[in-house]
Amino acid sequence: MPPLNALRAFEAAGRLGSFTKAAEELNVSHSAISRHVRGLEGRLDVHLFRTHNTGVVLTDQGRAYLSEITPALDRIAHATEALSVPPKGIVTLTTENTVAQKWLIPRLASLKARHPDVDLKLSVSTQLMDIEAHDFDMGLRYLRTKADDDDHLLFQCGVRAYAAPGFAPLSNGALDLSALAKGPLLVDATFGLWPEWFEKAGLTNIPNLNLLHPLGAILSIQSAVAGLGAVLMDKNLCEPELQSGALVELSPVEIEFGGYYLVVNKRAKRRKAVRAICQWLLEGPSK
Repeated sequence: MPPLNALRAFEAAGRLGSFTKAAEELNVSHSAISRHVRGLEGRLDVHLFRTHNTGVVLTDQGRAYLSEITPALDRIAHATEALSVPPKGIVTLTTENTVAQKWLIPRLASLKARHPDVDLKLSVSTQLMDIEAHDFDMGLRYLRTKADDDDHLLFQCGVRAYAAPGFAPLSNGALDLSALAKGPLLVDATFGLWPEWFEKAGLTNIPNLNLLHPLGAILSIQSAVAGLGAVLMDKNLCEPELQSGALVELSPVEIEFGGYYLVVNKRAKRRKAVRAICQWLLEGPSK
């Protein structure tokens, strides 16, 4: 059996594709990783890595070995978790303002009740942040389509039309689509789907829609609450307003349009606190 430190060094370097990143993850020096890997290669009498102009790359033998070592170390980590104390520590998460304010923050009390020793630190940005480059443990982001096998779907976006009570024009007790099209209609940069929505709702001759300038999701929702127009929005992002009655659903017509995904930094996956947050999110946390 090779030394465990050598196996950990090889696995981290192979998984991350970098001796430097492996050293950062294991909190050792770059030379220590190199020494462990070279010692392991000498013990096994194989080349596990080859030098590349961008760093190191696994050989075929190294790739085959990594495919066995990673699950083995994961099993050790899982077995240890089952016997150890509850998760604790700081976990960093980056996301956009809308999903943080409207979906995540209202649910944080349930996280604190479940994992009182885990401190989730939020970083909110209008830009899509590279979690590895900025060293976040995880990110929660909107994607039109799944981009990577490591992206975990939290919820699918179901876009529907909403407005303040009494805003929508009615005809014989039903929504008057032609009158609604005269607006004003609020536009969010992500869900700018009014023509598609009217077509799906059954309005055959769509007129020139009275669209206001894009406001962003938060301002679009607030403007709709203020009675300034109808808005197309994912039902998860205006859940508080729907529950309070500040907004009402105008029609059951829904457009599926992407979803919100969780992505986890490879360097953080084995931390127990990170795994606990992932499980909490993927189980669909309630308020």
